[in-house]
Amino acid sequence: MKMIARNFMILTAALSLAGCASMNVFKDSSAEPPAASMAQPDLPPVEPTTLSAAQIKSLLNGKSWRWTGSKFTGVTLYASDGTSLVEISGKGTTGGKWTTKDGQLCESFAPLPGILPQGVPMTCQPFSGSAGTYKAGSATFTLAS
Repeated sequence: MKMIARNFMILTAALSLAGCASMNVFKDSSAEPPAASMAQPDLPPVEPTTLSAAQIKSLLNGKSWRWTGSKFTGVTLYASDGTSLVEISGKGTTGGKWTTKDGQLCESFAPLPGILPQGVPMTCQPFSGSAGTYKAGSATFTLAS
């Protein structure tokens, strides 16, 4: 009888320990969690805000904007009468005209020897952005004054 009681106790203890092991109570809680559980979910990229014609006009009108393009940098003053004064860093100054459409800035430029020998006819580029940084085509704009 003592043998049966002893075997019963050993069997009970073994089953109890097996149950605890499946509950991960023996797992080291100070260990780093697996990298997969720490991975951030894939978030969609933040798209720049597309602006209405009135919003673009309000942003640009009467202000100078510093821009960086694919080939040049400079500053453009957008006058309220639809004209602009464009200074291309280290290259010179020219004039132009500007207007807006929903989501677009349209500009033309007078000739500038060596850079724009024939000028640029009125061309519209997508215009978007927020928080003081805007994009017109491939150029990035920030407020100069």
